[in-house]
Amino acid sequence: MEDYQVGVFPYTKDGEVVLVTTRSGGYWVFPKGRCEKGHSNRSVAESEAFEEAGLLGKLGADYMVFNTNSSKAFKLRLYPMRVKEVLSHWPEHKERKRVIVSIKKAEKLLEKDLALVLKKMAKKCI
Repeated sequence: MEDYQVGVFPYTKDGEVVLVTTRSGGYWVFPKGRCEKGHSNRSVAESEAFEEAGLLGKLGADYMVFNTNSSKAFKLRLYPMRVKEVLSHWPEHKERKRVIVSIKKAEKLLEKDLALVLKKMAKKCI
């Protein structure tokens, strides 16, 4: 079976995106995680958005698949998520930083492979 992670491309009504740091704090990423047995990809994506970034919102119908340079996954399935609420406290708020930034600023924060993902998702969603 192909190894992949599921996550969200969280964007606001103002056309900004939400990024979080990895637990180590070394990189900015989209909220994402491993698929969980007995859970749909959509439910995992929503859970990761809540747990990692404190985001509540509406997922788009279709995801996009990307190759990443991560050592933990070969593919990344991202659902677009229109952010409805940004919580001030969430399960991993002490483990991660969160930013809400413009596409241009996000492009500078992300590693090259995820910056390409950002451009493609922004073109589709924003």
